[in-house]
Amino acid sequence: MEGELITPAKFSQFLISRKCVKIAPNKDEFFTLKSGRRSPVFVNMGSLIDSEALEILSNAYADKIHELVKSGSLESFDFIFGPAYKGIPLGAITAAALYRRHKMHCKFLYDRKEAKLHGDVCADKIIVGADQFEAGSKILIIDDVISSGKSKFEAADKLTLLGEHTIVGVIVAVDRQELGGDNDHTTFSVADEINHKLKCPLFSIANMGDLVLVLKPMVSEHQIQNLRDYFKKFGSTLAHKWAH
Repeated sequence: MEGELITPAKFSQFLISRKCVKIAPNKDEFFTLKSGRRSPVFVNMGSLIDSEALEILSNAYADKIHELVKSGSLESFDFIFGPAYKGIPLGAITAAALYRRHKMHCKFLYDRKEAKLHGDVCADKIIVGADQFEAGSKILIIDDVISSGKSKFEAADKLTLLGEHTIVGVIVAVDRQELGGDNDHTTFSVADEINHKLKCPLFSIANMGDLVLVLKPMVSEHQIQNLRDYFKKFGSTLAHKWAH
């Protein structure tokens, strides 16, 4: 993929080829998500641990961010924030790739799950890099996958420790295209909730519809039906377009 635009279809093929996308063979083996929902599909970016995969992944994030900023869809920003745990390496490799590929300069913040109790605790007690933060800075949150959005709102809460700032957007590798929150009866998509609560847009390199399109020839019709049933119930309006 060196030098070529990584489209949603190509990125989906990449994730599937690297076994990041798991499809349950039957309902008894559905995956429990952080939201508590029982899902027939699970996306595990933790499977990308070799150097080639990390290079492709960082380039995909960097190219998508560069494209969004260039088009005006995303404001320029001062910091990338990677929430613990998977957001930390993603933020680091993306910040490096942005500079390497596009000469875009930014700084990188991440949080600790537990407060630091040793050394220079004033500099990075909860958020590493806080000592270089300036009031009024613009922040882009980066993470791997979004389902209910709960962890992204928790990340935004932690950022209030920094002082005055603006979150310009949230970017993930995969948007599961689900309804927000833990309430089965909500009618708002995660993208809508992020826009409403954080006042910023949600972006992704690929979404669940992109993944399903690539997966269809690889799994049974029974598994595809389980996907359709789940996303008819928990999917956003965009997911309904392919789930029905």
